[in-house]
Amino acid sequence: MRIRCLLALCACAASASAQPVSDSTDARTPRGAVTRALLAPGLGQVYNRQPVKAPIAAGLVVGAIVYAVDRQRRYVRLQRATIFAGCEEGPNDTPERIALCTEDAPGFEDEWRDLGQPRFSTVRPVRDRARGQRDIGFLLVGVAYAIQALDAYVAAELSDFDVSEDLTLRLRPGGQDAVALRVRL
Repeated sequence: MRIRCLLALCACAASASAQPVSDSTDARTPRGAVTRALLAPGLGQVYNRQPVKAPIAAGLVVGAIVYAVDRQRRYVRLQRATIFAGCEEGPNDTPERIALCTEDAPGFEDEWRDLGQPRFSTVRPVRDRARGQRDIGFLLVGVAYAIQALDAYVAAELSDFDVSEDLTLRLRPGGQDAVALRVRL
């Protein structure tokens, strides 16, 4: 009895090993591609076996981050210069200028001097434009991440799409009194 069970077990193991095993790393899923693309820019493209696209995707996101950080630094410099200029000019009678003057205002003189000692009314619109550019920079970072993740998703979704050269149209007789139309793309 034990020998029969052992032989049956060996036969099952032999038949199981003779069947082709699907490699789980070979199947690229859209979810896996998007997850990797969101973890690190370009990783989804590498996962989809498109390594040429990876530096482009990473460069897109890194470029957007560099732009956003540069605009943030410029905005901070202009904000500090605006605070100093607002506190240095005449009486602080407007609510906006009163709110600007804090105990840190004298420490912002260097930024004000670097900009050429502008008046409060001159530097304030420049600061406001810099704030808008900074906000656009942060929006670009999100858009760049979304674009490269979307590219990874679409590539993974279309990974099994057949792009062969054989585009044929065949008419064959179907079953009883029927014609079958088969299109291979």
